[in-house]
Amino acid sequence: MGSSSAREQLAAHAPSGELPEPVFANPSAYRAPGTPRQETLCTLFAEALGVTRVGLDDSFFDLGGQSLNGVRLVNLINKALGSELSIDQLFDFPTVAELDQHLGADPDRTPPQQHTATSRRQA
Repeated sequence: MGSSSAREQLAAHAPSGELPEPVFANPSAYRAPGTPRQETLCTLFAEALGVTRVGLDDSFFDLGGQSLNGVRLVNLINKALGSELSIDQLFDFPTVAELDQHLGADPDRTPPQQHTATSRRQA
């Protein structure tokens, strides 16, 4: 069976237009994001994986991630956070919590400038 039949099976089990729920190894262990960066990372992980939610301790690879959507995730993170994350670092830090800690520990990384309505009015 090809990937198109796998997609058809997913579509048949998921309500129209909705993403399937991920299969968690321990659903009671879900830990929600606690910071804006963690929220962003969880959202980007879920988008790259095609699932509805990802918790802090959920591994990208345990949730079905592989190299192609890993590259996509790295690009999404770099764009959203202004980071220079590599695919190798995703393999080293596969959970949101680990990746968040790694990104916070990088002294050379400066956060992207926030564009607010106030700053636009002043310009």
